[in-house]
Amino acid sequence: MSHRGPVAYRPEIDGLRTLAVLPVLIYHLKVPFFGGYLLPGGFLGVDVFFVISGFLITQILLAERDATGRISLWRFYQRRARRILPALVLVILASSVAAWAIMLPSELLRFANSALAALGFVSNGFWYLQLGEYGAQSAQLQPLLHTWSLAIEEQFYLLFPLLLMVLPGGRPRALFWALVALCCVGLAVAQASTMARPELSFFSPVSRAWELLAGAVLAVAARHRPARVAGGRLVPALSVAVLALCMTTVHLPDVVHPGLVTVPAVLATAGLLWFTRQGEPVTDALCRRPMVYIGRLSYSLYLWHFPIFAFGRLVRLETPGPADWAVWLALTFGCAALGYHLIERPFRAGLSGRTVAVALGASVAVIVALALTVRGSDLLLRDPPSDLAALYGANQIDNAALRDQSWQVLDRLAPDEKITATRAARGPSQSEAGRLWFTGADTRKVLIVGNSHSKDLFNALYLNADAFQGVEFARFGLATAYPEDQRALLFAAPNFMAADVVMIAQRYTGDYATLLPGFVAELRARGKRVILVGNTAEFTAPGTLPLFDWFIHQYRSIPTPERLNVLAHGAQAAEAQRRNDRLRELAGGLNLSYLSRRALVCDDAAGRCDLVTPAGRKTMYDDTHWTLEGAAHFGAQAARAGWLAELMRDG
Repeated sequence: MSHRGPVAYRPEIDGLRTLAVLPVLIYHLKVPFFGGYLLPGGFLGVDVFFVISGFLITQILLAERDATGRISLWRFYQRRARRILPALVLVILASSVAAWAIMLPSELLRFANSALAALGFVSNGFWYLQLGEYGAQSAQLQPLLHTWSLAIEEQFYLLFPLLLMVLPGGRPRALFWALVALCCVGLAVAQASTMARPELSFFSPVSRAWELLAGAVLAVAARHRPARVAGGRLVPALSVAVLALCMTTVHLPDVVHPGLVTVPAVLATAGLLWFTRQGEPVTDALCRRPMVYIGRLSYSLYLWHFPIFAFGRLVRLETPGPADWAVWLALTFGCAALGYHLIERPFRAGLSGRTVAVALGASVAVIVALALTVRGSDLLLRDPPSDLAALYGANQIDNAALRDQSWQVLDRLAPDEKITATRAARGPSQSEAGRLWFTGADTRKVLIVGNSHSKDLFNALYLNADAFQGVEFARFGLATAYPEDQRALLFAAPNFMAADVVMIAQRYTGDYATLLPGFVAELRARGKRVILVGNTAEFTAPGTLPLFDWFIHQYRSIPTPERLNVLAHGAQAAEAQRRNDRLRELAGGLNLSYLSRRALVCDDAAGRCDLVTPAGRKTMYDDTHWTLEGAAHFGAQAARAGWLAELMRDG
């Protein structure tokens, strides 16, 4: 049986949207729960939305083709613009005001770029590059990060109507199986790409297309065979149970998502779309007025929640608690309801095309002008409040600027290229791979290898070179997994071939205990003496700011070395200390010399860790990395402690 009429409204689909959006909100609140977070799989709500979107959009396109004999791309994209842009533009405009009031210059510049990416529906690529940058600010502090999912949808819908126009519309069975094949291929591609490069796959439209196609497959089946297959009351109830199980048990870092692990949530969504019907208990529950209303707000809720949560974290000094979550949720629902009734609904149906075009064009022009102004000048990069600037004194407020400054030593040593965190934190620069830095014939030559933490140690020793007579230092950027291509570059590098000692200095995470022995064996096989350097001290601040900055904002006073350094000793991350104990044992088992980088920062006998130098300068720009002033201070500590004295003996 084939159904050729218009697409009928189904209130239970709005109820299903509620089941999708509420877990997303709870997931992004990060509510602590039994050592983890409440609803660790709440991110799957986005995947539910993808399936619903593919289902509804395909139904609309098929209904149009059945009624008119063709699909109008102009009408389709006009409908998409009315649906997506008004609420999105409103949120970006409001977020722009908050960003200017709250954010530091580097944060404001990133926000401006993200606003342009969101308007261009390329923010999935933008955020993949931004969050992949070493030392990038927490994802929870990026107000427009969530627009990556809108970008994926719109990228999909650039091509999908064209696909439907090409596929055999007059042969429903052929269309159905063609979409099924594309969906299966898409799932296989998603699984393979997520296993190979999970960060890229998460933001890739190729890895998400199968979810939208799953909805499209269902739409074709519902359009041409609308009679419900016997499922009784079992399938809807089972589908809700599967969604609940996935959202309460799936933990993103532990699974290959998107991929096979996403299939149960996609199938459960399909089960609800296909089997719900009037009089069935789950359907009746989804059709209740609060569920339907929240579902209608779901797009606005999704748009508003992330910037509200992000700005809330940016201004909150302490770790957010129940009162913060309640305020954020109230603001989210309030803004979403106002936006829905005052902007979203009128723009979708009530206003003329000319009015919509003029209003959207003017709003987009304002956003673009503001973003380009921030990118092109310092006009909107406001100075910090004078009282805050006085408290920081000679210290830089913007930690991103301190991060960039920490690469300047290496940059000066590589005159033909620009060294940045993005280019040299997880791999070697051209200079490190191809140029000889050592100059002395009778010196002890030390090559420091590792990620950005090797940069910190290199800065510390290089800036105190006069205190290490007879020793020269060079650096080679190396990812923590010691990838084969980078090891090949290392072994061929002039600095490596000339080095007497290779000093491994990185932040040890992941499978370091498994990977280190093989890497050390390779170094020794090439005649190098190897020294293992432990992790630096790491610190846990009460909020989102590093401890130094948190102290200033909390107490509105200058952090004296005595007060802050004692406080820092009690704020050390326990996991970092346990990792150092394991590293010391590992060094002993491999018969390696071990140097404690933490000992340069912390004095346990005195009960202090130096987050402030005696001159009052900030030593760390985040919880683990050293500023240039900090590196100089810790390098001087190393010289006074005779840290490298054993290098002068044969090993």
